[in-house]
Amino acid sequence: MNSRDLRFDAFIDDLILSPEELAAARQAAVMVAALLRRALGSEPVDSDERGDHLVAGAVGKRIAVRPLTAVDLFYLAPGGPQQTDILWRMEGALRAALPAAPVGLGDGCLLVEIGSIPVAVRPAVEHQGGFAIPGHQGWMLTNPAAEMAALRLSDSLNGGRTTRLLALLKAWRSVCSVPLTSFALELLVREFMNECKPLTWSAGLSDFFAWGRQRTPKAFELPGGLGKMEIGGAWHPAAEAAYWRAVLAERHAASGDDPAELTEWRHLLGQQFGRPPAFNIWNVRQDL
Repeated sequence: MNSRDLRFDAFIDDLILSPEELAAARQAAVMVAALLRRALGSEPVDSDERGDHLVAGAVGKRIAVRPLTAVDLFYLAPGGPQQTDILWRMEGALRAALPAAPVGLGDGCLLVEIGSIPVAVRPAVEHQGGFAIPGHQGWMLTNPAAEMAALRLSDSLNGGRTTRLLALLKAWRSVCSVPLTSFALELLVREFMNECKPLTWSAGLSDFFAWGRQRTPKAFELPGGLGKMEIGGAWHPAAEAAYWRAVLAERHAASGDDPAELTEWRHLLGQQFGRPPAFNIWNVRQDL
């Protein structure tokens, strides 16, 4: 491994939430589920079962990066999809239980903060081994367990590099305001790593930007056999710009111009790239 890859690895290590931070995020979601259970009158099931909620998304799959946008919580509300007012009932319940906390309606979800940790709560119904949750066009299907299994399989085939490349690309998505959802990026990265075996992180980034523009628009199979997700080409201009910056960074590296190379990567990944890891002031115990 060369020194430049070590710099990327240090950046990735600082991006990924620590086990303690993931545990605190999960605890915040569990607290919200307990408040809803008490307010809505749903009965918890036996302790050896999953219960009436599931921590999903990046925290549930243990691939969350800084900054944490929200912890995704699926709540199995009593009455299921027949209760069209469930989000408003959940909002009223949390406002009453947490009068000092920010609570509001998002896109098919309820947003609440526990300490400094944002939680996005979605009513959910178990369906075909996965869950139905509210989406842009009615209820949509998702299978968090199959999604995690697909990522773990890809990681097992390439030494854990799938989730680490995904962390890098999430930083790029955030810094450059790329019009891709986190889940769409996850699908793309997993398929890219199953087809390609980049030898370095810089090559992996430039190869992904080129590969992604060739492979989309396309409908990608969802883990768990729940259908397909169409990923369009709105992100192509951002990918093309990123590709040429990555190429330029590699040229600077080859010529020994380290400051110029670093500038290009910081345009793509943020100003923290190449800096010593920042001291983490998020005291998870105190925040909760």
